[in-house]
Amino acid sequence: MRIKKLTAAFGALDGAVLEPGPGLTVITAPNEAGKSTWAGFWKAMLYGIDTRERDKTGFLADKTRYQPWSGAPMAGEAQVEWQGQEITLRRFPTRTNPLGGFEAVYTASGDPVPGLTAASVGEQLTGVGREAYLRSAFVGQGGAAIGSSRELEARIAALATSGEEEVAYSAVERTLKDWRNRRRANRANGLIPQLEEKRAQLDVTLQEMEQARRRRAEGVQALNRLEEEQRALRADLDIWTRIEKHELNRRYGEAYAEWERAREAVPEDRPHPLFGTMSGEEAWALAQEKQKEREATLEENRRRKARRAELEKSRSFQWRMGQLCGGLAAALLLTGLLGQNWLLAVLAGAAALIVLGISWSRQKSTLRQINELALLSVPEDEDWLAQAAEYRESLAQAAQAQAAADAARRRADDLAAQGGRLFDTLELLYPPARSKQATAARLSAAERELAQVREALARTEGSLAHMGSPEALEDRQGELDVQLTRRLAEYDALTTALDALSAANDTLRQRFSPALNRKAGELFTALTGGRWKGLTLARDFSAQAQAGGALPRPALALSTGTAEQLYLAVRLAICSMAAPQAPLVLDDTLAFFDDARCAQALDCLQALAGERQILLFTCHSREAAWAEARGVPVLRL
Repeated sequence: MRIKKLTAAFGALDGAVLEPGPGLTVITAPNEAGKSTWAGFWKAMLYGIDTRERDKTGFLADKTRYQPWSGAPMAGEAQVEWQGQEITLRRFPTRTNPLGGFEAVYTASGDPVPGLTAASVGEQLTGVGREAYLRSAFVGQGGAAIGSSRELEARIAALATSGEEEVAYSAVERTLKDWRNRRRANRANGLIPQLEEKRAQLDVTLQEMEQARRRRAEGVQALNRLEEEQRALRADLDIWTRIEKHELNRRYGEAYAEWERAREAVPEDRPHPLFGTMSGEEAWALAQEKQKEREATLEENRRRKARRAELEKSRSFQWRMGQLCGGLAAALLLTGLLGQNWLLAVLAGAAALIVLGISWSRQKSTLRQINELALLSVPEDEDWLAQAAEYRESLAQAAQAQAAADAARRRADDLAAQGGRLFDTLELLYPPARSKQATAARLSAAERELAQVREALARTEGSLAHMGSPEALEDRQGELDVQLTRRLAEYDALTTALDALSAANDTLRQRFSPALNRKAGELFTALTGGRWKGLTLARDFSAQAQAGGALPRPALALSTGTAEQLYLAVRLAICSMAAPQAPLVLDDTLAFFDDARCAQALDCLQALAGERQILLFTCHSREAAWAEARGVPVLRL
């Protein structure tokens, strides 16, 4: 298979076209001109874009790195010659994948190419999968060194032996080890330790079952003993209860009799002749009021008597004065009449009349006042205070008697509330040996022990029910023994198989390792101009350089240029064996080579270009000058 034309909308490439020659083509361009982008585009056309990759610190996933700068959709087309026919590959975006769409058609007719799909096209065209291709025929910047790959190992092992696809030793070894590890990875993991653990657990379960049965028997005995003691203690408490009932009834009878006596001692509640149903204080207040009223009446009568005496004296004086004035007026009137002094007589008569009128008026007023000062009716002397004191004392005695009756009633009611009755049985009861408090305390302790024993029995019964029947456990024990014997046999068989596989692999390595080492050594000798005589390649594709009779030197001990030559030799050898049909893509692979090493590497590549197409991307002008001097196609980007 060889590339005829590439057209890309990919990263910095916007509709760019690349048409390499059939053998070695040197593609030169300055940095950032798209060399690595063309290499990445070819890889994407073969194997697509892995959308599972995520951007990380210092790393961009291909779907981000190669997003077209122009903003156009990512797309591309590749015209290749494959199996004698020219076909066109196209990739374009889908909703979930920037290059998820794919078609492969014959260039001349446009008819679909059978068997080529987006997932299989790379392996169909190159003969290897993506992982093997990237580790053999595709060398990115600074990526000449190659690491171990199960896919690449399988491919090289198959081609070096029978030429057919076979499973890699490491894959078979890993599978057998996985199977064996499933039986026993170490002392703690695997099916065998699990079975041994289950077997041990089953033994523990059977032991626990036997112990649980023993605990159940002991618990049943303790339960029966405690239940018997509980019944006896409850019987003793019942006797104490009945004794206390007798005592309560006795006390209630005494309290009831006392209440009846107290009720009889309460005087009959009758109204008082003077105070009726008044309280003692009200009666005393009324007595004081009545007493004060009588004393006030007597005092008022004394005052009225004194005033009447004064008024009588005044009335008598007024009468005498009236008589005197009347006699004088009569004498003057008589004198006037006798002396015929009519004026004197008139004046004397008028004066006499006036004096008599005034005297009469005053006497009348005094008499009215005397009448108004009639003596008041004095209440009878009932000795109110003495009677009130006696009444109050009788009320206090009645209250005391009632209080005593009420207290006696409350005592009787309290005892009745406790269950006291006036009747009682005639049974003869003897107190138990323990006191009631000691009996109750022991009963409480026994009931706590009983609850604990019942709880322990319930747990034991639950454990026994959870464990199942002994017969089922013994059957399970036999099954585990059979499984354990089978797994141990499988483990031994797998160990034997791994030993046999290791021996077979050693034999296989003796067959394919020399071929690969020989091819890589020849290329390394050619690349170094015969300075180094060969190399040794390990299973993980790490290499050591050999120089005559000197000891081999690991790659880390070589100079950078020599190490790059060693890596390139290994790459070219692997590529020739693993992917002989695939175009070889080299991206600045010779950057660390000096001019002499570069010329030797280019001569080697030109010799290999007769077998395959080689695309060499470089930023140096020396590769282009070398190519132009030898008629090798040069493309400048």
